[in-house]
Amino acid sequence: MDAEGKAEGKKVQESASTELVVDIHQGFTIDERDLTQPSKGPGYFRVLVWIDEKDVHGTKVVKSFGGFHQFNERLVIDLHSFDFKYIYIELQRGVCFKDPGTSNGTVVMGRVKIRLPPWNSCNKFAFKVNLIGLNSDGCVVAKGYLNLSMYLHRYLA
Repeated sequence: MDAEGKAEGKKVQESASTELVVDIHQGFTIDERDLTQPSKGPGYFRVLVWIDEKDVHGTKVVKSFGGFHQFNERLVIDLHSFDFKYIYIELQRGVCFKDPGTSNGTVVMGRVKIRLPPWNSCNKFAFKVNLIGLNSDGCVVAKGYLNLSMYLHRYLA
């Protein structure tokens, strides 16, 4: 007890945790196959997101027509280290065994690498990001885009 008769308390150090919240809205992709062999049916797409290749997060598979995709999904990634600087995003077509492109029917339509928001930020950032991929000649080209937003969420653990 101190001189005034109040109990002295110890300050408890609470640890704060941080999550990256990524909202994936919609997107569009150009598929070279559609130019030479137009598809009459739907395509199946999903988005993969990661900051650490050991911890990949993905959206549900969506059915889309004409290259337009509606995901409207939120992914939450635990940021357990300040060492991470970028988020990696990949749009995949397929998830279907009818596609002869690969052994599991999945084809990467495009990728993007985005710098993470500043660690001291509490703002929400919205982006229209270009997806980059290889064309049939092996050249790097824009393959479409994704509309997304992200922010850092901090809480006491």
